[in-house]
Amino acid sequence: MFAFVKKHKWLSHFSLPLCFVSFVLLDFSFRYFYGFVGETDLFAWQPLWFTLCWSLLLTALVALLPRLLRRIAMLVLEIFFSVLVLVHAGMYSVFGTFFSFSSIAFAGDGAAFFSWSYIRIRKMLIVCVVFCLLLMVLAVLLAPKYEKGKKWWIFRIAAGVVAIGCAVAIGCIHHTYDLPEDSIYYGSVYGNSVEEVYADFTNTNECLPMTGLYHYTFRNFCVSFGIGLPTLDTLELDAYYRDRAEQISGDNEMTGVFEGKNLIMIMMESIDTFLLQEEYMPNLWALQQESIQFENHYTPLYLSASTFNTEVMTLTGMIPPTYGFNGSSYIRNAFPLALPQLFRSAGYSANTFHPSNPHIYNRGDIHENLGIEAYHNWEDMGMGNYQLDSEMLNSYDQMVSDHPFFTYIITISGHGPYNEEMGVIGDKHYDEAAAAVEQMGVSIDDADNKEQYIRAVSHAMETDAFIGELLDRLEEDGHIDDTVLVLYTDHYGKYFTDTSFVKEMKGVGADNEEDLYKTPFMIYSKDIEPQVVSKYTSSIDIVPTLVNLFDLDADRRYYVGDDIFGDAGGMVMFPDYTWCTADYTVKEAASATDEETLALAADWRKRIDMSMQTMICNYFQNW
Repeated sequence: MFAFVKKHKWLSHFSLPLCFVSFVLLDFSFRYFYGFVGETDLFAWQPLWFTLCWSLLLTALVALLPRLLRRIAMLVLEIFFSVLVLVHAGMYSVFGTFFSFSSIAFAGDGAAFFSWSYIRIRKMLIVCVVFCLLLMVLAVLLAPKYEKGKKWWIFRIAAGVVAIGCAVAIGCIHHTYDLPEDSIYYGSVYGNSVEEVYADFTNTNECLPMTGLYHYTFRNFCVSFGIGLPTLDTLELDAYYRDRAEQISGDNEMTGVFEGKNLIMIMMESIDTFLLQEEYMPNLWALQQESIQFENHYTPLYLSASTFNTEVMTLTGMIPPTYGFNGSSYIRNAFPLALPQLFRSAGYSANTFHPSNPHIYNRGDIHENLGIEAYHNWEDMGMGNYQLDSEMLNSYDQMVSDHPFFTYIITISGHGPYNEEMGVIGDKHYDEAAAAVEQMGVSIDDADNKEQYIRAVSHAMETDAFIGELLDRLEEDGHIDDTVLVLYTDHYGKYFTDTSFVKEMKGVGADNEEDLYKTPFMIYSKDIEPQVVSKYTSSIDIVPTLVNLFDLDADRRYYVGDDIFGDAGGMVMFPDYTWCTADYTVKEAASATDEETLALAADWRKRIDMSMQTMICNYFQNW
């Protein structure tokens, strides 16, 4: 091949054009196959020009290099972006969102449960990626050597001019997304406009189609690591929280009803609403009937590390930042209003029990920083197999105490994948699960979906066995009389390989898409009358509600959510700033025009952003 190219030197003129075409086709083919994502048209001018300018910029930059370095750079860039395309596609098939650099900091726990069965990438996209790679390989083979002479210096100067011109053009296109000068930010006038989405750049499903692969990668990297982003100072946050003090609920008839009682808080892994059935989880179902149950509870997922996402929200009452923040920040920052800190200040012990190792998500150090005395993993609990929730009861004596205690438990058995890879859980209750599914009359045509459904039920049965035995032990030693149990789910059942099947099981359609994120949440105390709360709630409302119920010494203005039993709240805000209430579904909210409702939505959006800024600037460090 090299000899052929050397003999036909004119072919070398095609090297850089092929490089450019390869970059353009890679981006365009990806956006073509995912054109159904987001609101941006495939042929909208901004993403097309971003793609052309970035492709030309990259081509011009490699043109400035000597042949060997040029060849290396061309291959490295093409391989990097090709892999990125496949990562985007893989992430979308699992999480329904494209990749963000902010996800890297929390990849550890997900990797422990990774399964290739989750990944579904269209074959034609893979064919296009391979074709673009072959084009780039050909461009590398045709790359000419710059020999000494005036014409090559002229060529390099021209390449430099093109590169500068492309950079300027990219900057100009970037500014077409600037917010209007008279806009009132946080959505009170322009709502979820294109300009606001671009300014935040955290909604991956909207941002990637509106910018194209290359600009998205550059801007997402900058936003994820807080490069060039403005941050608020403490004076601005002080002013915000002064105003916020006028908006929170005051004391009510539920204030202090659990004062002095113990608390066992259980975050259940992947226990979705369609699994919480009497036939599948009799212990949890029976407990729910005796509890305060919240029938319109939602779990918004701001981080791709969805378990950790809800963990942060339900321990701190704050929103985990999606940019400019990482795992070590949770160790450095001060969290004086986190639940463990508050209970410790009230004279309680505080311990975490979760089978996973403490280094995953840095949980051991993070929980200690939140006020936890000790993080107990599967070895500490004497579990024979870390996947089986029922074996956590080996450490029951550590979970309870004769002195006031706050015990935080994260279950693990509900985790996917729902196949032979997790056979330790799935096989244990398989026959019982299959019989229960048949008894329920659940009809599933697809054999793979049916198998995963049965195994998901089997996983849920193991969690239910843990809950049942825990209740029995609490009853036996009398702690059921002085202990409150709070149970909620970390995220919807997202470990099925077919997301549409999950939506079908939950009855989710185009008119109620937010219900995918509806999850169980209940509060049990033996002396409280069972009731069903219809108010719309989400993960961020749990902490201020518990602060009120236990009458803990905390200023609730600093929490994003509201006490559920107060007169505020009732709105659920999702990471893309869509929202729903008892009166509006997400679809209806998108066209809402009522000024009072829009003002409330704007306020909630501001709460989210201010909470993230509070954590980013470590606002509480001087408390």
